[in-house]
Amino acid sequence: MSIPETRIVACGILFLLTLGSGVWLSHSGKPFNTAIFTLHKLIALATVVIIAVSVNDLHRMADMRAILVPAVIAASGLLFLALFVTGALLSLGKPASEAILRVHQVAPLLALVSSSAAIYLLLDGRP
Repeated sequence: MSIPETRIVACGILFLLTLGSGVWLSHSGKPFNTAIFTLHKLIALATVVIIAVSVNDLHRMADMRAILVPAVIAASGLLFLALFVTGALLSLGKPASEAILRVHQVAPLLALVSSSAAIYLLLDGRP
C-alpha cells in the first residue's frame, strides 16, 4: 500500500474513532467526563490534521483545473470548522440550543461525504 492510500485508511479509522468517542461522550452524561472529552478532542484534531495533509498532498499530485475540487475541499473545511465550534459550544456546561446539537450531530456525516468526495476527485485526477 502506498503512502497516500495508507493515509486515507488512517483517515477512515480516525474518523470512526472520533465518531465512537463522540457517542461514548454523549452517553456518559453531563457534566462531560474529562478523560473521554479530552480523548474525543485529540482524536478529532488528529483526524482533521491527517485529512488536511492527505488532501493537500493529493491536490499537489493531481492534474486538475476544475473548480469543483476546491469547492468540495472548502466545504469540507467549513464543516470541520462547524464541528469544532459546535463542540466547543456544547462543552461550555450551559444548556445548548437544539440547533447547535443538531449541527454537531449532522455535520460529521456531511464532512465524511465531502471529504470522501474530495479525496475521490483528487485520486481520479492523479496521473
